[in-house]
Amino acid sequence: MIDDRMRAPVQGATVWVYDERRRVRDDVASRLVALPFVGRVEVVGDAQSLMARLATRTPDVLVVGTQRAVDTGLSAATQALRSHPGLPVLVLGAPDDAESVRAAVAFGARGYLRWDASAIEMGLGLSRVGLRADGRIPQQVTAPAPAWSGAAPLAGSAPTTVRSTVREAAPAAALSMREMQVLTGMSQGKSNAQIGRELYLSEDTIKTHARRLFRKLGAKDRAEAVATGFRRGIMT
Repeated sequence: MIDDRMRAPVQGATVWVYDERRRVRDDVASRLVALPFVGRVEVVGDAQSLMARLATRTPDVLVVGTQRAVDTGLSAATQALRSHPGLPVLVLGAPDDAESVRAAVAFGARGYLRWDASAIEMGLGLSRVGLRADGRIPQQVTAPAPAWSGAAPLAGSAPTTVRSTVREAAPAAALSMREMQVLTGMSQGKSNAQIGRELYLSEDTIKTHARRLFRKLGAKDRAEAVATGFRRGIMT
């Protein structure tokens, strides 16, 4: 099932949203289509339709919904990345579903978005994969396809044995205990204020730790920091 939503006039980036739940994909699409640099949003409800459409053309960004109890979303993401290694993919899921995020990043996803991300946060997520304000991605780098065993993404050690298709391996960053705690909180979708309350620290102190860990990881924002943390094995 594929539905299209377009701005008038049609211009800007094309974003596809894959999720088996109609309510979720309609809700996400409504927020994405409100972004000024998104010209077209296509919502896909089943993996077969997604792969059939990818065989003829690709979107500027593919957003894939995941669920903890069901691995169909993650399987669809890995199939898409296996067939199109340079495809910019963002994972959409629950803030406490670290396993799905880790597995998706291991297969080449560029980052993740929370289910309840606002339109602005979604815009920042799209900019994370290189989408510019004019709705274009300046350089589409085609990475070599990862070695894939064909096993389900969440089965056994599959995610940990597959190298990332997004970036070359980087040396491990030496994060302090506090920086690790802040990064872990970010991976769970917690705000700086929430992390501060749990650690009995002020929000300004959490921001200071966040800036330091961003610098150490070479990350521009939370999504990139979390993705880098999983990719480098800093978090498991």
